[in-house]
Amino acid sequence: MRYNFPLINQQLSIRLDCDLAAVTPGKVTVVETPRRLAAEEHFSYVRALWWMWLADGRSVLSVPPGVGPEIAALIAGIDDPHCVHDPALAMALRGAIDRALGKAGLPGTHQVFTDYSFACNADLLRRYSGGDCRRLTNAMLPHADDLWWPVPCINDSIAYGVLVGDVVSAIAYAHRTAIMPGQVVDVAVCTAEAHRRRGYARTAVSALVAHAACTGGEARYTCDVDNLASIATARSVGFVEYGVSLSLLAPAGGSG
Repeated sequence: MRYNFPLINQQLSIRLDCDLAAVTPGKVTVVETPRRLAAEEHFSYVRALWWMWLADGRSVLSVPPGVGPEIAALIAGIDDPHCVHDPALAMALRGAIDRALGKAGLPGTHQVFTDYSFACNADLLRRYSGGDCRRLTNAMLPHADDLWWPVPCINDSIAYGVLVGDVVSAIAYAHRTAIMPGQVVDVAVCTAEAHRRRGYARTAVSALVAHAACTGGEARYTCDVDNLASIATARSVGFVEYGVSLSLLAPAGGSG
């Protein structure tokens, strides 16, 4: 069964610089855009290549200006979404992208990132209530030492946490984005090691998604392809497969 996520599609259309509604399923659409030469607002890196292959068969490969024909030749004949996770293909694409970045006077890529992407809305969401879950608005709250603590997201975005005693031991938060932040929640989650496998992550994530869904928003959840625990958390809350992706990241600010 296919689900429709018009807000996520709209946000990604802007970020990829390609109208997803106009993309033909079953073929890869290569798009050249200057967006691949600069870091998005609130991001600490340049996403110099972004290849999204949606679950419905649409595929967009967003690259810097001038490198489109070379990239198209490298991916000619590819029709399997999982090829975006092929290290040899990523290496070939990285060579072409690094040359394009060099011509623009920018440093080359320093990281290859592959992920699974999931999506959820009010109709799909499953709520959980394990532990003392509440919205976090105070970045000075005590939290577990090994818990990733995203101060800007707590102060300026949306975050929910599960407290054990007076200490936050799990957190789900929305990445700060400059594009449709009130309509699309880009979810991230972290649980302190000593408190894992107790359902706290899915409780926090479900609260965060419910916050977005109550005003008609949608949620997107991405995680590394090897992070089976994170994938299980997403599915348990009601997220369904949205797509797979490959990103080549370069340093922001013109430094190597």
